[in-house]
Formats: sequence, C-alpha cells, structure tokens
Amino acid sequence: MPKIVDWDARRDEILSATWRVIARDGIARATIRAIAREADCSRGILAHYFDDKADILGSALLMSHRRVVARMEAGAAGLTGLDALRVIMLEALPLDEQRDLEAQIEISFWGRALGNPALRELQHAEFDRFAERLRGHLAEAEKNSDLRDGVDIALAAHQLLVLIDGLSAERVLYPDRVGPDRQQQMLDALLGSLRA
Repeated sequence: MPKIVDWDARRDEILSATWRVIARDGIARATIRAIAREADCSRGILAHYFDDKADILGSALLMSHRRVVARMEAGAAGLTGLDALRVIMLEALPLDEQRDLEAQIEISFWGRALGNPALRELQHAEFDRFAERLRGHLAEAEKNSDLRDGVDIALAAHQLLVLIDGLSAERVLYPDRVGPDRQQQMLDALLGSLRA
C-alpha cells in the first residue's frame, strides 16, 4: 500500500529545513542540494513541492511571516490601538533567540531580493501588508483618542517600520549594541511621542 503523505506538512518540513540551512550557512549557500540534504529527501522530491529555488526561498519567507503574524495576533488578542500596536511591534523586533533568527533570515532576503525581481515583489507585498496593519492600529488609536493631535498616520507607520528594520539590521550586525532592553526603550520612546 502506498505511503500517504500530508502534502502541507511535508512542504512545511522542507521550508523548516530551508530555514536551518540559511541560518547555519547563509542564504548564498542555501542550494537545492543543501536544502534536500537537510530535509532528508532528493532534489526530485523538492520539485514536487516547489518550482525552483526562488519558489523555495519565497515560500520560506512567507512561512516565517505567517508564524510572526500568528504570534502577533495571539499576543494582541483583546487589545486595541497603541496597546495592540506595542505587542505587534515587540513580536517584530529581534528580542530573543527565535526573533534574532527571523531577523537574520529576513535581512538575508534583502540582499537576495536586489537581484531577483520575483523575491523583491514578494518582499514589497509583505512590507505593504504589514504597513497596512500598523496604519490600522494607528487609526484605531486615533479613533480611541489615544493619539496626540496632528499625528500623520502614514508617517508614523513608516517610522515604526524603519525602527524594526533598523534595529533588526543593527542586531544582526552588532548583537551587543542593541539588546532587548534598548530595543524596547526605543520603541516606547517612539510610541510615547505619538500618544495623546
């Protein structure tokens, strides 16, 4: 009797293997061969699940974002406005080992996306989706009278995104310079400047 394979579970296993290869060896060394070896399968098996290496890398990025969003939604459940926004921002910052790894992989994709239009488009779409989420929480805070008068919501959302990207890059390049306490201090200062 043929073995029944859970397609989605196997695909996620391959993507987790991709993450491990990127974290251990860097994105440049995340070859089809290395990913297949890490996933304990053949390159032919990978072809059943993904079109090519760009598809694997893009899917790995999306899986990472799905996991982060799930944590954000769980953490912000029942919260609104700036309180929800703070929880969401904390999940996006590299405050622990898991989020450090996510930041390393995210930043690895930046360089890769420069030379790959499909990955660049994917990253732009993900950036836009997250920016919309931040704007939504800022608009909710404005509606709840939590924002000071005159806050430009689009600008504030952009500042929050730049804070995440900047702290993530600094944490990856200079881990000792920006620990969790410093990151939270910078986030709270920015949120404090927006608060009514």
